[in-house]
Amino acid sequence: METDPTHSDLAEIEAEMPLIAAGVDLVDAECRVLTNPADVLAKRAHRRAMSALLLLLVQQANHDAALAVAPVYTLTHLSSADPAEAA
Repeated sequence: METDPTHSDLAEIEAEMPLIAAGVDLVDAECRVLTNPADVLAKRAHRRAMSALLLLLVQQANHDAALAVAPVYTLTHLSSADPAEAA
């Protein structure tokens, strides 16, 4: 039994499309370099594709890290500490 993707599934795929496209661009650039290793433009395209992919990965890591911050605790009972606790 096949199930169609949900709207949530499609949204997740859509959110990953820049990363997927950057990976495809990198593979294309690698193929150009492997086909003609002396091609300066192919080497530049490879460097640009690698940089673009790395930038997206760093942005994603920063975004994920921002979502995983420690919970904020609030003080509910303010009083002076016992001398034993302060030492």
